[in-house]
This record gives sequence, C-alpha cells and structure tokens, in this order.
Amino acid sequence: MNIVIADDEQLAREAMTCILLELFPDLHLHEARNGQELIEIVERIKPEAAFVDIKMPGKSGLEAIQDAAPSSPHTQWVILTGFADFSYAKEAIRVRAIEYLLKPIGTEDVQALITKIQQTALLQINEKNKLFESDMLSLFHGLILNWDERETNHQPSSRFRCQIIYMDSHYPEAEKSASSKPFFHTMSSTMSQYYHKDLELATLLLPSGEWVVVGKYTSSQGAEQLEKLFSSHTALVQQVEELGLAFTLVVSEECDSYPSLLDEVTKLHKNSYLRCSLGISQSWTARDLCEVESQPIISELCHTLIKSVDEYHKRNFVNYMNNIEQFIKIYETKRDWISIKTSQTISRFLNCSIHAPILTSSNEENWFQSLRNLGQKLLDKKTKQVGTTPDLVTKTIAYIENHYTGDLSLGHVAEEFCVTPNHLSSLFHKRTGTTFMQYVTKLRMLKAKELLSDPSVQVQQAAEQVGYFSSRHFTKLFKEFAGCYPSEYKKNSQITEEEIPRQLL
Repeated sequence: MNIVIADDEQLAREAMTCILLELFPDLHLHEARNGQELIEIVERIKPEAAFVDIKMPGKSGLEAIQDAAPSSPHTQWVILTGFADFSYAKEAIRVRAIEYLLKPIGTEDVQALITKIQQTALLQINEKNKLFESDMLSLFHGLILNWDERETNHQPSSRFRCQIIYMDSHYPEAEKSASSKPFFHTMSSTMSQYYHKDLELATLLLPSGEWVVVGKYTSSQGAEQLEKLFSSHTALVQQVEELGLAFTLVVSEECDSYPSLLDEVTKLHKNSYLRCSLGISQSWTARDLCEVESQPIISELCHTLIKSVDEYHKRNFVNYMNNIEQFIKIYETKRDWISIKTSQTISRFLNCSIHAPILTSSNEENWFQSLRNLGQKLLDKKTKQVGTTPDLVTKTIAYIENHYTGDLSLGHVAEEFCVTPNHLSSLFHKRTGTTFMQYVTKLRMLKAKELLSDPSVQVQQAAEQVGYFSSRHFTKLFKEFAGCYPSEYKKNSQITEEEIPRQLL
C-alpha cells in the first residue's frame, strides 16, 4: 500500500515514517516537502492514503488536497497538524479528509488509522471488481450490444488480458462437479492476494460454461500482478490433476478495448480444441494455438478428436462412431506426420476425457478398437439418461424464478444440482434457445418494468429488488432491453396512467 507523508519539517516526516514502518513494514512510503510536491506525487502514484500537514510553503495542505483529489479519487486524506482550529477542521471536512489529528499522534492511533485505511482500500477494490465483473458478464453474454467506452469508465491506458479455464473429465456429472470444487475454491480464496489498485479482476462463466478470469490494468505494476495471478493458476492446475480430471488454461494476448477483448476470447475459444495435441494440465497462449493451427494435419486431427469427445459426452452413438472413424482414418493415413510426443499427448487427453486406454507404440490397432468399443457403451448410457434432460432444465427455470432477486449465476445453480456449469449451459441453451444469463436478464427486466410502473418505487429500489447492486449497471441493461432509461420509463408510465381516466370521460 502506498502512503504519502506531506510535511515541510523533515523531523516530522522522519518521525511519522518510523512509526508507520515499525507497525506496518510492508508499506511503501513517499515524502513530500510542500503542497506542490504532494500534488505531483499523488498524480503519479495514486496512493491509498496521504498524511498532510496544513501549513506548508506555497500551497497549503488543504489547497494541495483540493488540487490533487480529482486525479486520485480513491486516496484517503488524513490531516495531521499542530493547530486545533475550528476553521481548519471545517475545511478538512469540505475536502473530505477522513481524519483530523493533532500532533503529536500516538502509536495506537496510527495503528487503528492504518487498519481503517486498509479496510476501506479493500472495500474500494472489491467494489471496482464487482462493477467490472458486471460489465464482463454483459459483454460476453451479449446483454449489451453497443458498448460506449466512456460509459464503462474506460481509460486510454487500460489494457485487458484473460485466462480461459477448460475442464476435461470422464467422470459422471455429479462426481465431476464435486471433484472440481477444490480447484475453484482455491482459485477464489487466493484471488485477494493479487488485488492491486491498478488492476480490476473478474471471474465469470462464459456462455459455453467455461470459467474465465479477466484482468484490466492501467500500469506495469497492475500487469505484473495479473501475470503473477495467471502463473499461480498454472501451478494450481498441475497440482490438482487426476487421472480422470484435468484443467487446461488458455491465455490471451493484450487487448486495448472491450470489443477487441471479446474478439480475442471468441478466437481463443474457437481454437481451444487444439489443446488435444498441446497437452492438458498446462497453460497455453494464443500464439501456441496459432502455431498448431498452422499445421493442417494436426489441426484436422484435433478438430475431429474434439468432436468425437463432444458427441461421446452427449451420448450420440452414431455421431461419435462417425467422428472416431474419421479420426482413425486421418491418424492412419497421416501417421508419418504425427510425432510420438503428439500421439502420447492425444492419448492422454482421450484417457482423461472419455477414459480411453493409453496408447503404446506396439498396439495402435488395439487402441483403435478400444475407441470403437467405447461407442458401443453409449447405447446403454443413453437409455438410462432418457427423461433426465428436460427435468434438469425445468428445475433450473424454477430455481431462477425463485432466486432472481439475489446473486444468481450459472455456477451457483450448477452447484445446487450437482452438475458442471458447462453441462448445464449446454442443456439450457439446447432446450430454451437462449443462454442462462440472457434468460435471467430478460426475467429481471420484465420484473423491473412492473416495479417501475409503481409510483412509490424508485429506480435504485427497483434495481435492488431484481438483483442488481449497481444502479449504473442496471440502467445500462434496462436501456438495452427497453430502449429507454429506467427514469424515462417510470415517467412515461405515470403519464399514461394519468391520461387513462381522461380517456374514459
């Protein structure tokens, strides 16, 4: 955490520095000898807090705060002075100082104050992350089609990167859901270790059911912190790998806008099938995928393979058999173009995703036959599955109806019914023709219209009652859905109600 100590007396700065570092050794302290230096430092580093003396050469501390605050809106200002003057205290309130302390300040007071500052800074970061996550949900789920970068508080220096998490497993849905929980719990519980004032983080589900972690950074420090977070996930996927469960990460290139980020994620997801030959339980970049895509034989092999696996999990016997035969044909005819390493990587992927036997160099024919035999088992599994798909989707719709006013997500519902988000997302879209988040948003907007027709309900109240903590985000979604702002809709509804009695006369 960055803190500025602004005082024209060197001994005063040194005394405060000693107290702060003795209590909190990890703080990054910066000193300003006058008001102008304070302004320059604040504009450069955007500190979490600043201890400011009132009387300094040139600009006073209060004048410096007033000039510096617009460039660093989240900085917490502490007035530290030897003057118990009511007019100064009144000015401190005007510039939104959080404390007005008289010198000399005690160690206990400093400790309590820094703890308060840290808690407030964490709340500010959490708030920024929640708003950013709302924007990312709307972006990836197509809830807002025309993005105005000014409305999203987008800064010219902002950059984006993301990490998509793919899960491959042959476990039944309930077991797959239970086995994946430790990974996502660890990932979620350690996220706060990488919070930074120049980094906004969002973790959410894509419409296809895969998790994605998105970072928006405005400095090299923010970018470095995001890279550390991604690296921690790489280490984690290697630790949690099981014979029948693996997570593979795909990391994007740097993007400079919301539309370019959406395009990048779309491209990455389209090429994610290439992980078959690259290797599971690892992290790959967009360049790694492009390199494999440039190899037509390997690309075709992977494409056919991933289609076979998808059809297997859908219990489509005929489609699985057709695709697996196509895969075997490509493998046999292009055998000289396929390295031993690639063959082993593909075999490992199949073993994890559909429990196929591991390939050895001496029994390719037996391996091919085992892939065909797996198809025969689909008929029995499909028979047992009859009637379960509509029931799960029906229960999901009922759950949405009963919980749309709260923090509702595909991940929460999937966990409730002991299935993976990917599985539920696929079933829901197939049955309803829309994505989970689009369905939830449409329901919330219809309920919001009903609420806004009531003169006693304010826009903020309507937003909260249909499940949105941010009125800004609610307003953007409502405008996309209804074609006007909530306040306009409310006003027009009241005008219409007033006109109806006149029309009846």
